[in-house]
Amino acid sequence: MPSEGHLTPFLEAMHEGEIARASEHLSETVELNSPILPTPFKGRASVSAVLGALLSTIDAFEPKMMTREDADVIAVLTIRFENHVIDAFDHVRLGEDGRIETMTIAWRPLPAVVAVQQ
Repeated sequence: MPSEGHLTPFLEAMHEGEIARASEHLSETVELNSPILPTPFKGRASVSAVLGALLSTIDAFEPKMMTREDADVIAVLTIRFENHVIDAFDHVRLGEDGRIETMTIAWRPLPAVVAVQQ
């Protein structure tokens, strides 16, 4: 079973708004399935750019809890943007080295997601 040695530091770096530190915990071939666009972002540089844009837009990224089975992790988060509160549910798949290989992000409610997108 892959280690969580990269996931917790990744979430901490995201919470602290430190994208460079967060990106160290992504695999080179990471894939991000976003709630905003239908096609995934691929590769560490591309995914880091998207996450950096997100962090520069939102007011807070607050990890709440995680549950895990083997290489699959579900992270529950709260994202705050202006007067919007977003419930986020991320399905993360860890690689053998523990780095994040895939992230599929689900957000609600839709009006708040649209506000972040704009």
